[in-house]
Order: sequence, then structure tokens, then C-alpha cells
Amino acid sequence: MLHDLLGQVLGEVAFGRLGRSRRAQLLFRLSFGLLGAVLGVIGAVFFLRDPPETTNIPMVASMIAVFLSLACFSLFNIGMARPWRWPGICFVASFVSLFVTRILFGR
Repeated sequence: MLHDLLGQVLGEVAFGRLGRSRRAQLLFRLSFGLLGAVLGVIGAVFFLRDPPETTNIPMVASMIAVFLSLACFSLFNIGMARPWRWPGICFVASFVSLFVTRILFGR
């Protein structure tokens, strides 16, 4: 299926009809959704494997939650075009928790 989609998009590029093609929009949405999800997971794994020495554990957990919720938002809302609210709410809550842990635990 993805091979056919790429072939059709390349055909539209060759004949100059790419502008508002539904196939091109689907391909771009999927690629940006997957890119955001992969970068979010890579960020979470980075902070999980090598947390900064100057931060505390709740701060690292908040950073990991920010990256994972960003990955969920990118994959579900952008990549799959679903109007789900929970990834956005999780992102906002984890972003706020960064500031709360900074204020409560310092460093």
C-alpha cells in the first residue's frame, strides 16, 4: 500500500499535479507524524539512559513524560489525523510538571 502511494505521488510530481492532491497530503501527514513520534521517543530514551547529573529524579521523569506525550501527539493527532484530546492534555500536564518539580525540588 505504501509503495503504491509513493508511486502515485511521484507520478503526480512528474506530471505537475501535486498541489492539493489527497495522496500527497496523506503522505506528508504520515511522514511528519512519524518523524515527530520518532524524535519524541529518541528524546525520552536519551533522558532515560543518560539523565543530567544536576537534576533530580522527578525532573527527569517530567522530561521523559514531555517527550513521550509529544510522540503520542505527533503519531495520533498528526500522523493518523485523529482529533483526540488526551495526547495534548498529557503534553500540557507534563510541561507544567517540569516547572512544578523545578519549583518544589530545586536545582
